[in-house]
Amino acid sequence: MKQQLVIEVDRTHVRIKHPFQVYSVAFSPDGQTLASGSYDNTVRLWRVLDGALLSTLKGHTDWVRSVTFSPDGQTLASGSDDKTVRLWQVSDGTLLRTLEGHTNWVTSVAFSPDGQTLASGSWDYTVRLWKLG
Repeated sequence: MKQQLVIEVDRTHVRIKHPFQVYSVAFSPDGQTLASGSYDNTVRLWRVLDGALLSTLKGHTDWVRSVTFSPDGQTLASGSDDKTVRLWQVSDGTLLRTLEGHTNWVTSVAFSPDGQTLASGSWDYTVRLWKLG
């Protein structure tokens, strides 16, 4: 399916149509990019201004449950039902690193304020802290 942009003039907002169910969304720190994590195992980056699809990040092998930007906006983290956390370079969509260790779905990811630590929560009843710096 192709992404679809609908501009509702009477409400003056942009509606982004993802081709599959969306489980998580996050704004970049500058507010110009929106990330969406989806049932189709992808993360998509959208330009907020007009809803244009900037890139589709592929690598997860199951649903993407959580997405978050680093405080500097350079890195995106995604958590998936494939039991991994993936780190992506926002500028070009390059997969930087795959973090493994959870034994069940990763349902939540969050960066520390300094961007040096990533927390991930899972259905395996654990929270893991990953040192990135």
